[in-house]
Amino acid sequence: MEAALGIAFWLASTVYGGALVGFAILLNARKLVVDGGAEHVVRVWRAWGPGQGLSLGLLILTGAVGYYLETGGFSWPTDTLEQQLTAGAHATFLVLWASSFHAEIWTLEPCRKLDQGGVISDRAAYEATASKVAKQVAFNALLFCIVGALLVAR
Repeated sequence: MEAALGIAFWLASTVYGGALVGFAILLNARKLVVDGGAEHVVRVWRAWGPGQGLSLGLLILTGAVGYYLETGGFSWPTDTLEQQLTAGAHATFLVLWASSFHAEIWTLEPCRKLDQGGVISDRAAYEATASKVAKQVAFNALLFCIVGALLVAR
């Protein structure tokens, strides 16, 4: 059971984090697309949304179950450095989780509205909102890396 949980956790971490870091790079470099269609990168990010959501859900589930099995409950004491790093990682992950919801629902919505049927209705407005998406995805990737660094350091 513990081995399966660990495998599922690392698989979810790899899929979620790998896509997050990869898309942070791609979204911020989207203007380098050869045909000039920077919107293609945003469209692929939008299409990957369900995969990102499912891998985040699996990451949360396996992480929570693993933490419960490891500690025997859900408490976050801060007596030792290891406990402080764990609490910090979990708090940072909560910020990441909230920011992920914000990015998917509110930050990405203007891109959806400006890109209907494969046609960008207002290029300047689209690029402005796509830039906000790219920045928030990069912020989320940074948060993910911070969580990983805190957990490794403990």
